[in-house]
Amino acid sequence: MVALTSDHTAHNLPYGASKGALDRLVIASGVELGGRGFRCNVLNPGPVNTGWMTGELEQQLRAMTPAGRLGTPKDVAQLVGFLCSEKGSWVNGQLMHTNGGFNAS
Repeated sequence: MVALTSDHTAHNLPYGASKGALDRLVIASGVELGGRGFRCNVLNPGPVNTGWMTGELEQQLRAMTPAGRLGTPKDVAQLVGFLCSEKGSWVNGQLMHTNGGFNAS
């Protein structure tokens, strides 16, 4: 199981609360279901422009990302593919931030 989450919690309390609950649910599932062969991880891809951002917002978020670019759907898909493959079989119960360093600064 791979769930997608977000750190965008302020100014939208219901959304933020649901994402926080999703994080805890998936991590606990990794612990409780790991012995049955399930791997459960949460992926926070940071800002990914899938067409919803204004040009101004995209520029602001890009400037806040040390990698110098926003994520793409392909970036997310490649990590999900890894997590679901045999190569990712040792990864379980994790909340991963894969965001070009967005939260690092």
